[in-house]
Amino acid sequence: MEEEKFKRSNLVIDKRFQYNLVVTFLVAVLITLMVFSAGFACYYWISSYAGDNLFKEFITISKQVTVYRETVVDGEVVKEKFFDTRVIPGVKRMHLVVPPILVNNLLLMIVVSFIGLRYSHRLAGPAFRMMTDIQRVLDGEEKVRIHLREKDKFQELAVKINDLIAKLETRRGSE
Repeated sequence: MEEEKFKRSNLVIDKRFQYNLVVTFLVAVLITLMVFSAGFACYYWISSYAGDNLFKEFITISKQVTVYRETVVDGEVVKEKFFDTRVIPGVKRMHLVVPPILVNNLLLMIVVSFIGLRYSHRLAGPAFRMMTDIQRVLDGEEKVRIHLREKDKFQELAVKINDLIAKLETRRGSE
């Protein structure tokens, strides 16, 4: 019979611990983003004092497009393909640069939240498992061993706790 694998499907095990860890991740990323944004703003501010006002600067974008033109040759309609250039009306540099940065920051916060929650699950799950198994030992249950998933953290701690439980059981047996 195959050994039954247990799979935890609940991503949030210890709400307080996991949410505190995720908030810590987010605060670290938020501070980094604020420092980056402040550096970005300082660059443009200093540039404006140097005579360049990059926020008022307009950028003209030329876009190459494919144009099809139909002509009649010897009574047949022939489609000709050629390339043309269209000029997109002037765009302020700020309108070109700031939105992608804001979208990037938002996506970064979402990704960091997800990674933080997944990582905290690798910590909170084993901690919860060890606490419940230790409580079982304290309640007098024998032959309790802590079994963690392969990728869980605290593997070495689980081994030490299992050694401690084994020593406690041998001492109980010799009394």
